[in-house]
Amino acid sequence: MDSKTAINFALHGAPKTEINDEIDSPHARQIGDASSSASALLDAGTVLCGAYTVERRLKVSSGEADLYLCSHENGRYVAKLYKRRAAIKQDVIERLLQIDSPYVARLFASSTHDGFPVEILRYYANGSLQGRTYTYDELVRRIIPNINEGLHALHRAGIIHKDLKPSNIMLADDGKSVAITDFGISSVMSDAGSVVLTKTGMTPEYSAPETFKNLFLEESDYYSFGITLFELFTGYAPYANMSAEEIGRYVSVQRIPFPGDMPTPLSDFISALTYYDITSRANKNNPNRRWTYSEVKRWLEGENLVIPGEGAGPVGKGAMPPYRFMDETISDPRILAEAFAKNWKEGKKHLFRGLVSAHFRVFDQEMAAQCMAAEEEASKTNGRDDLIFWKLLYRLNPSLKGFYWKDRTFESLPALGRDLLDRLWKKDRSLNKYCETVLAEKLLTEYVALAAPNNEALKNAAAALEESYRIEKTEHTDLVKTFYLMAYTLSGQKLLNLDGRQFRTVGEFAGYMRERLEESLEAFERLCHKLVDYDGKLDVQLEAWLIAIGKKNELENWRALMRE
Repeated sequence: MDSKTAINFALHGAPKTEINDEIDSPHARQIGDASSSASALLDAGTVLCGAYTVERRLKVSSGEADLYLCSHENGRYVAKLYKRRAAIKQDVIERLLQIDSPYVARLFASSTHDGFPVEILRYYANGSLQGRTYTYDELVRRIIPNINEGLHALHRAGIIHKDLKPSNIMLADDGKSVAITDFGISSVMSDAGSVVLTKTGMTPEYSAPETFKNLFLEESDYYSFGITLFELFTGYAPYANMSAEEIGRYVSVQRIPFPGDMPTPLSDFISALTYYDITSRANKNNPNRRWTYSEVKRWLEGENLVIPGEGAGPVGKGAMPPYRFMDETISDPRILAEAFAKNWKEGKKHLFRGLVSAHFRVFDQEMAAQCMAAEEEASKTNGRDDLIFWKLLYRLNPSLKGFYWKDRTFESLPALGRDLLDRLWKKDRSLNKYCETVLAEKLLTEYVALAAPNNEALKNAAAALEESYRIEKTEHTDLVKTFYLMAYTLSGQKLLNLDGRQFRTVGEFAGYMRERLEESLEAFERLCHKLVDYDGKLDVQLEAWLIAIGKKNELENWRALMRE
């Protein structure tokens, strides 16, 4: 391959990148001008709002204010002294003073000190929920009902919180119930449609898609509620370490990437709270709208509700006679299916010994019949136990979010693709055999048919990967190209990893080739021979990457030129 051919090849166009340019950049917290900021620290003994005596400054800071422990008539309170003179809205203060709910931090008084706003709030000795995690049962019994009632109290008072997150939810003195606090950026709803148009200091990781366009609704608080629950279960926010711009683009078109160990009822519930489309919010009979107070309350009461956007049938907390598996008592068929998936060998034993069908016969004849059909099929077909078991899992739990196969669990197909790509880049072949089994059993097309039956693009991509595997297997060629294609297709990644550098576009890669040419002809030739061997075969990663970024036709044209 000569330098002219290589450069022309590298410069042959650049792939387009789809960007959702309708989303406005989020606005940073407004900090005011210098003349109206920076309140002085208070000394012990200072009296605030005419009655509350400062004891000491608390180490915790909200960023927008300094917090002080105060006393009044044998009670303890928190004084929040804002650092800006125009930090809080008077209409919000007036409405907060009227709220008396155990699930909203009580505002006892409001005034100013040296011209800076001061609020007197209930003191919570146990601190906030930041850094804490809870089980599914704890969330359902205590956290979800409390926050739902707290939001309901705020919304009835005409207030949108706008910054709900674990650090703004306090643990009460009983160590169980919780209350919403921190109303520094809250706003009063407008009269027309309960909509607020404003610039705000929201926290992007917890913010609803519409808020990136400065649109705030009751539904926006419930979206933040869903992200908060995700963090309270997993210990991390789903969009941590992403920029505000990236989050704004992502949440408008994507669903939350749930971990494989999250119970399906909880991930379904969070999906309902974080449904991105709010166009049907006014039509209470339309199931495709984000859940708010009434839906959460009905779900907690055990009513089965349809998940917005999925149309996959009703979802409830789940109820079946207790089933004992792996030292746990399970009362939800979907959670049982997940437990089987994560404990593959034990799950197969329970199924093929007839224990599961016997249990389901008591309360669900349809599920029992599916289990018995699987038992019968396995008895007649040798060596297909794993595939039969796998298919049954997704029938027992059609909304099973993860990709499960034998001894490995992935939260999704993209997660499998990302793991595979990372290993291929490191020359780690430990996942190759697993992926070969996935392709040989045609699990990708089976999975798409079960999990995303209407996604034609994904169906075609899965079928193409399995066909590529079949051809390479028949021709006894190295399967690395197929694995790279699989990794790029499933992960959605469009990065070429070469010589410790990563390239997103053909243009970037062409620039790198120019650098090597400017360095020396020898350096350029070394790069060319790394990309194309002496038999004219292209590097497998480069070939898969070009196909992944839509350059298959250009690749075929180059091959035709090379044959001339």
